Amino acid sequence: MNKTAIFICFSALAAVGLVGSVVLAIHRPDATATFTSLIVTVLGLAATAAGTFYALGKQGEKIDTIKTQTNGTLSKLREDNERLNREAIERAQREQPPAEGRHRADPES
Repeated sequence: MNKTAIFICFSALAAVGLVGSVVLAIHRPDATATFTSLIVTVLGLAATAAGTFYALGKQGEKIDTIKTQTNGTLSKLREDNERLNREAIERAQREQPPAEGRHRADPES
């Protein structure tokens, strides 16, 4: 939901509340206080809902951006990680110096 739609909805609620307060003040002045508190509560709920919807929309956009950047999966990153791990293991095995001295598991010692 974009900012313009939120503003229009909030303005419409406020206008209906203001018109209702004026009409109620003319016809039943004794009920104006409760109606005004109702309108303030409704506007507060509408403002909270608008803020929540806006935040959820922004969060959804961020998630879509992340999915676009990773193509929805991390398979490429995992493949690169496995390849680098294999290369590191092979390099460590090639560079390992030969064992010297007796081995503890050697039965001849």
